[in-house]
Amino acid sequence: MILFYIPCPDKNSAQSIARTLLEEKLVGCANIIPGMESMYWWEGKLETSSEHILILKALNTPDAQSRITKRVEELHPYEVPCVMTLPVLGINPAFKNWLEESQR
Repeated sequence: MILFYIPCPDKNSAQSIARTLLEEKLVGCANIIPGMESMYWWEGKLETSSEHILILKALNTPDAQSRITKRVEELHPYEVPCVMTLPVLGINPAFKNWLEESQR
């Protein structure tokens, strides 16, 4: 399994990305966490914004990271979106089976 951490500007954009990737069977599950405050440099200025975090769960196939990252970049409203991939060290067998079935 592989996890993706993707900050989004609002709930609608997070839902739209999640729905598209689920419909395309690129991921098996998506979680949206509201209310994160982000601070970052953008175009020489320190910025602060409220964001929603999109967490995606997918099977770790040979091309999963590149395919999902590319698709998120196409769908995301940010000019430079953060698409961070996190490896999963373990997963319970029942959830793994469910995830495999979800992406077929």
